[in-house]
Amino acid sequence: MSKRSRFAVTADRANMILIIRFHSVRNDQDTGPDLIDLLATVETPWLFNAIFDFRRYEADLSRDYLKFLTEKWAALTRGRDQGRSMALVGGDCDLTFNLKAMLDVMPDRRIGIFDTFDEGLDWIKASNEAPQAA
Repeated sequence: MSKRSRFAVTADRANMILIIRFHSVRNDQDTGPDLIDLLATVETPWLFNAIFDFRRYEADLSRDYLKFLTEKWAALTRGRDQGRSMALVGGDCDLTFNLKAMLDVMPDRRIGIFDTFDEGLDWIKASNEAPQAA
């Protein structure tokens, strides 16, 4: 039986941050939208910076699965997210290793890897406050 992720998506419009928290796995028979379906409900998700929080994820986050996620994100945004920041929160050395392997997949995004959610959030907020080059 195939497994899919259980997650929550929150859009912080005041700070223009999407917060995507992966929690556990579910069986494919379980109803519910997939990640891209949820992100598609956010108006212009490519205008947001994003935090992907994998700390409570109970399944193996292989490089193949992470590649799948980045490909789905790229298909949704179609390059319109260029210049946005993405914080990846792992907190586990194996996961951090796999996340680092994904840095080259999204060259038009500023990507940081963090052990805690607060570190990732502070980094995203600091990038929002930094002056943008014209």
